[in-house]
Amino acid sequence: MTFSEIEKLYDGLLQTCRSLNPLRQIHSSLVTWGLTVQSPHLSAQIIIKYSKLGDIKSARSLFDNIHGHRSFMWNTMLRAYANGSHSSETLQLYSLMRKTGIVPNNYAYPFALKACASHSSSLHLVKAIHGDAIRTGFDSDRFFEAALLDTYAKCGQIEDARILFDKMTTRDLVCWTAMITAYDHAEQPQESLLLFLEMLRKEGLFIDPVATVSLASAVGQLGDGKRARSIHSQAIRRGFIFEHTFVANSIIGVYAKCGKVDKARLVFEGMKVRDIISWNSMLSAYTQNGQATESLLLFHQMQTSKYEPNSVTVLTMVSTCAYLGSRHLARRIHDFVIHNKITIDATLLNALIDMYAKCGALDTAVEIFNKIQPPDRSVCTWNALIGGYGMHGRGTEALQLFQYMQEEESIKPNHITFTSILSACSHSGLINEGKQCFKDMKKLSIKPDMKHYACMVDMLGRTGLLTEAYNLIKEMPLEPNDEVWGALLLACRIHGNTKLGEIAATRLFQLKPEHSGYYVLMSNIYAASSKWKEVRRLREGMKSKGLTKVAALSMVELGEEVHGFHTADWSNLYSLEAQRKAESMMVEMRMVGYVPDRSCVLHDVEDEDKDHILNYHSEKLAVAFGIMKISPKLDIRVTKNLRICNDCHSAFKYVSYIYNRRIIVRDANRFHHFENGSCSCSDYW
Repeated sequence: MTFSEIEKLYDGLLQTCRSLNPLRQIHSSLVTWGLTVQSPHLSAQIIIKYSKLGDIKSARSLFDNIHGHRSFMWNTMLRAYANGSHSSETLQLYSLMRKTGIVPNNYAYPFALKACASHSSSLHLVKAIHGDAIRTGFDSDRFFEAALLDTYAKCGQIEDARILFDKMTTRDLVCWTAMITAYDHAEQPQESLLLFLEMLRKEGLFIDPVATVSLASAVGQLGDGKRARSIHSQAIRRGFIFEHTFVANSIIGVYAKCGKVDKARLVFEGMKVRDIISWNSMLSAYTQNGQATESLLLFHQMQTSKYEPNSVTVLTMVSTCAYLGSRHLARRIHDFVIHNKITIDATLLNALIDMYAKCGALDTAVEIFNKIQPPDRSVCTWNALIGGYGMHGRGTEALQLFQYMQEEESIKPNHITFTSILSACSHSGLINEGKQCFKDMKKLSIKPDMKHYACMVDMLGRTGLLTEAYNLIKEMPLEPNDEVWGALLLACRIHGNTKLGEIAATRLFQLKPEHSGYYVLMSNIYAASSKWKEVRRLREGMKSKGLTKVAALSMVELGEEVHGFHTADWSNLYSLEAQRKAESMMVEMRMVGYVPDRSCVLHDVEDEDKDHILNYHSEKLAVAFGIMKISPKLDIRVTKNLRICNDCHSAFKYVSYIYNRRIIVRDANRFHHFENGSCSCSDYW
């Protein structure tokens, strides 16, 4: 046989090789016949095969024995390292290549750049490779430019990427997609969409599946439902949504971010082939949009499918349980994780701490935190527990933890830490401490964002320092958003400041004209001041806009069941029974000094009617049901979707004393623990 025939024979054998043992036999045979040195082509094939089969050490061993000064072999080894995600080894080999005197070419550069894109702190290496390409004359090579653009983008160097992009003489769809994706990843969705329109206008190019995903992500950041439908339509017309599961997944994601959950579900149901990401995306869509019950139902459906929940699935369900505030569901999902041997990494541990805290089991959250070894506690771990203490009104403990993490554990707080600690100070009335924490942000070079200012406005406002809160808003270096103005409006409702409330409401109606809650809050301020004409004006305005008030809903846990009650609700099986119990509770409370707070009734009716309305508030019905049905040895746990009213708050202190019961209420803002006639919030909320 001639050398050419032998090379062809071994080439065929290598093409069909699927495992390491046959590959090693072929390699051994080639070494015996001296063909690894004589045939660079076969040697390169073996190196690539070794890397694909996961034996990168054997690939490098062969390379070290034969490479010489042939750039072809160096490029092959660079390719093996880069495609196998061995970024450090790729860059080390590239450095060795230069030191050895082998001049890199247009095949070597893309592999080195690929390694830079996935290697931390590699920007200086990107610049060095760019310089090498300029010196060797390959900087205008189309493949090099595309690779460099992609690398700059992935390293977050948007300006460098755009300068290169604008200088490129030839830009194909890959280059356009890389730049569009770069803007998306840099959270500049508007730039991403503008560039897409420029691509259509200047080049006449059509988007491919990868570009579709990037555009969907950008539209999701903007929350633009109209554009989401446009992206969806294009994906249908070009067949991407049917041929590529990852495209359909991205459409589910964009609809979820735009609040169009029903459309996301239609996409999900229409998929011919789903993967685990499809299920996780749909579960996340429900959870993100407050449809926790639907998320639970889909999770049960998923368990009967061929796809087993993974760590991402569990994280979503932990978030669902945290949203619902159900302790028994929290335990069930935790048991599911343990039973199915799902890896509990740091992210999941932090999520479990947050979940238990939000489900009213703060002691369990603390227990999980304490079991984590100090070196394994990240700033996220500390944030979860600080936030937990804050929402339970234990601001002093939150501050102690905040100080301990810095002084004893040398953990530097981040922007989320400060959101949690400022919120904790706000819920506990720790004004001076909160102000000091806000000042400390500058010392740690953390620039306050909207959430921090919203916390400060909330903190000052709850204490009655409304003018100071308003002045802080006026001094903000950022344009205040609805969170900031909403905090001020709530403070005006608490303290009955109509004038400042009108200022906040006017801004909110401009920022969020479709948010019914702000209209209701301002209407309540007017009602508390008996300005019924203004109340009617706002309510008529809501009606003309098609806005409706969110109905109060209170849920109470009975074993593994959850019972929900609306105000003056007759739909629940136990409604009549709960209402009768609530009436008898009112009689017993009056006997020990309870006086109804009629200012909580925001209707122009007689006092007797106001008392009647107060009796049937949703949280009172839930607690009455708990008194009747839940063992005296157990806590009564209620979750309400809105802020608890002053009258119910006062009433539950009496109920806890009369019936000797511990009542835990989670409202829209925080937890209240009622026991022996008092509340953990010390009447500050």
